[in-house]
Amino acid sequence: MADKGGGVKSFIGIVIMMVLIAAGTSYGFMTYFDRTNSQHVLESKDIGPTYSLGDFIVNLSGTGGYQYIKASIVVEVSQDSVIRELDKRSPQIRDIIISILRDQKMADIEEPGARTIKNRVRAELNQVLTTGKITSVWFTQLVVQ
Repeated sequence: MADKGGGVKSFIGIVIMMVLIAAGTSYGFMTYFDRTNSQHVLESKDIGPTYSLGDFIVNLSGTGGYQYIKASIVVEVSQDSVIRELDKRSPQIRDIIISILRDQKMADIEEPGARTIKNRVRAELNQVLTTGKITSVWFTQLVVQ
């Protein structure tokens, strides 16, 4: 009978120890993840004015017209006056983007190629803008077939 009491006590001790370890681990995870989330909130910045350049459907280079890219592009601009200039220069802007996309091959579309395309779009559009600049380029839709 005395042996059973000792076995139960050691079992209860093990269960209590496991509960304490689980609680400590949970607390540690919650504290860690809460801290990293609050740091990300502090580091995030507001985006500036944005402008949709619309949809573009273009044949890819070197495919004989069998593959194409469909892209929807949105840009972030440095100031509101750039939006008016983008409206005014819409045909010129669309021509630049179509030329950039038409030069691409299938392999160029995959990362990090997509990032390179965004950088090229931003650089070439900034060359023609006079009232400000494009700070970011986003593909809101990108389909290759």
